[in-house]
Amino acid sequence: MKTHSFPFALILADMLLCACNSDIEIPALPEPENVEVAAGVTLAADQLFGIWEGSTAVGTTNANHFEQTYRVEFQSVDDAEAIFSHWYVDASSATRDSVCNLEYAYTFDGTTVSLTPKATAAAGGAVSIKAVHTGNNQLVLYTTQADRTTTMCTLTRTGDPVPAITAVDRTLPQAGETVTLTGRNLQFVDHLYLPTATGELELTNFTATSKQIVFTLPQADVAPGYIRCQATGAHVSTYSPAMFCRNCVFFHNFCTQGTSKPYTGTEFENTINITQSLFDKITAVSAANLPEGHALTLSTLNSKLSTFISPDSMLCFFGDVPVAWAVDGGLDPGTGMLRFSFGDRLQYVTEHSGGLITEKTKCADAAIQMDLFVYSDGQPEWNTGFMSFRLDKDQGKSLTQSWFAQTAGWQMDAPMSFADGWKTFTIPLSAFKVTESEAYATVGNLMNYLKQNKKQAIIKLINYQLDAAHPAQALSSFQFCIANMRLVPYGIPANSEE
Repeated sequence: MKTHSFPFALILADMLLCACNSDIEIPALPEPENVEVAAGVTLAADQLFGIWEGSTAVGTTNANHFEQTYRVEFQSVDDAEAIFSHWYVDASSATRDSVCNLEYAYTFDGTTVSLTPKATAAAGGAVSIKAVHTGNNQLVLYTTQADRTTTMCTLTRTGDPVPAITAVDRTLPQAGETVTLTGRNLQFVDHLYLPTATGELELTNFTATSKQIVFTLPQADVAPGYIRCQATGAHVSTYSPAMFCRNCVFFHNFCTQGTSKPYTGTEFENTINITQSLFDKITAVSAANLPEGHALTLSTLNSKLSTFISPDSMLCFFGDVPVAWAVDGGLDPGTGMLRFSFGDRLQYVTEHSGGLITEKTKCADAAIQMDLFVYSDGQPEWNTGFMSFRLDKDQGKSLTQSWFAQTAGWQMDAPMSFADGWKTFTIPLSAFKVTESEAYATVGNLMNYLKQNKKQAIIKLINYQLDAAHPAQALSSFQFCIANMRLVPYGIPANSEE
């Protein structure tokens, strides 16, 4: 492989840990030269607040071209947070990849910004950055490691802060439930609209801060679609992830209803003749018949738990009451699993979703969602372990297997809280690396392969260290409840100008 004169090997080291595609070959680059940090020029805080971008390129021919792009979105000085992203393309090795939306905290002294990666980003290998304003709305980015200071790039302010929604805690809320939209610069939102069967319904009662919009879902004939958040002053509308996709649910009650294989007439009905047990150390429970001491009824734990709304039925790992959960000795514990034909579930959604998901839908544009409630040692939170969702159960035991998605809703500095009840958990189909192949790139292609080759899916919970940001711990009392498993449109529409 050819090498390039490139001043920032540290971020490429970060790419090894944080890149979207961990399988590519990172270019071999020379050691950077030590540089002096430029003198700072005064910058107004409201000018720092916004979007800064820049790029570098080396190479004189198409064969050795190496290009990098950097983007930092600074939140207000009061929030003191920034979002860092980095993309690169290397023509000689045909590699391209990105690290996106790494979270940093920062301090600003009027000329210089000191950016420190938050715990999760740091655990993934992100490094501290210094940004110096050199005048004319330009920031020079530097890193220092082992007394060596290197220049990353010069950024130019390219845009004012605009609202962006990154997540929603409930995508199938019931009337009366509180919904929280999470994102950036949401203090600019002054109008909120819900999708309904007859058009948009404006909500006049909501609260908006820089990071959250909170509202209570009213009685309304809501329809599948996106919540539109209008920022009149910024002349844009920003949108939530897909909401209210009830027709996309493929497991409503997890019940075989006493039928025998292939479970004809139930949501476990399949065309591949599953001969093994569907459940191991898992109990299907009706909300109307919860056993005494169930996590969902522990009103002494939190007064809110006795009042929040439950799904009609749920699936409980590892039974209908909390149990001790030790740290697993490997990646494939022998007990606790849900087995089913995912190919048949994909077909169910294409036939029942009203066109939201079709066989032509790209896997990159779809995601598995489920509603969760997790209880861990006296707290309604998920703080250890991960879900291993395996489209083909026979593909071995590996954190990187392309047919597996190993995902968690928590990070070591941010447990997933259920203090206000059930929350939505999302697994993009793109998390299964096999969908990058053209042969499985659409829902229809993936569905047909799984059915024709009689592939069985399995979901396991594994209390094992997923990565540096997800260490494992033993719990004396644990329960993990799943409801409303579904396949939904994935992606947030781009902001629209008003």
